[in-house]
Amino acid sequence: MIARPAVRRFGTPAYLASLPGASQRPRRRYSQAELRERRRAGLTVGHYGGDFSLAREIADVCEPLARRIAAADRPARFGRSSASVPWLAESVHELVGTVVGWVAEADAYAKTKHLAADHGKRTYAVRTLCDLAQRPALPDVTDDMLADGSWSSALVALADGTDAALADLLARSYPPGAPVLRGQVSRSEHLAQLLSRTLDRAALALERRLDRDDQADHGQSTAETKADRARAELAALGIEI
Repeated sequence: MIARPAVRRFGTPAYLASLPGASQRPRRRYSQAELRERRRAGLTVGHYGGDFSLAREIADVCEPLARRIAAADRPARFGRSSASVPWLAESVHELVGTVVGWVAEADAYAKTKHLAADHGKRTYAVRTLCDLAQRPALPDVTDDMLADGSWSSALVALADGTDAALADLLARSYPPGAPVLRGQVSRSEHLAQLLSRTLDRAALALERRLDRDDQADHGQSTAETKADRARAELAALGIEI
């Protein structure tokens, strides 16, 4: 069979989209909650734009956990072991510290434009400015904070000083896959990787621990209910135990 040459159908949407300078389909914008779901599901990273709030992300993740822990039996036990609130606090502290470095680096490059011709001096100046950037202190999570859930507010407060600056940095950054990036990793992808490695990892481990405890409590309650029913049936037969 003789293969027929491909036919270019002029005027079709596919042809028009292939023309130089043709407008591209608008990139879908995801809500912050949708970006979190995609990140945790391992889907393609969406664009984290200027409407992204680091403080809100920490709050949306930590506040539900704080409520569950405060309502649990002996909340203080969540201050120990690997899947614990202190581990989550350390992860959020690492997250915010890294973001502070990003913001400081962008600001440092703006401040050192006059040194553009001297790569060595500019590199030194940028590195020094980044090192001097103030990072928030790691909060101490107490038993009282675990009992009333206030530890989540302490973690959200870590991002207060850099929330607006990160949003501005994201607003000025290219989305994933932008031609100008020439295959380089975008700021959105760097942020998604950072969130996955820090906030998501620790929060999901703590969530799984809470789920296991809930299942164990439910199993124990079911067993107790069956035992109580059996005792009642024996009592009805005139048998005391």
